[in-house]
Amino acid sequence: MLLSAAMDTARLDLYHGLFSWHPSSDGQGKLSRRTDAPQSVPDPDTGRHLAIATVDVGSSAICPDCQAPGEGGFISFVADLRMAYACPACQRLVWVPGA
Repeated sequence: MLLSAAMDTARLDLYHGLFSWHPSSDGQGKLSRRTDAPQSVPDPDTGRHLAIATVDVGSSAICPDCQAPGEGGFISFVADLRMAYACPACQRLVWVPGA
């Protein structure tokens, strides 16, 4: 698990700027949606920007990458059937396989 260098401050540099990571008592962190979030994120394979359709924060899920349970965020995209999960444990935006 990656931990913030300054555990008492929010991380704004994660998740392509869609969410802020905040330290929590459980050590995993909590996410909040940023009001200044971008309207698109780069495709991890092509770098082409994908327009964001929906953002849901506080969703209970298991990270498809690190397998940690948590309350992260899901992102869906316009004209693209894939989804991404913002994991509070590994502090990454993980593309959901098979979605």
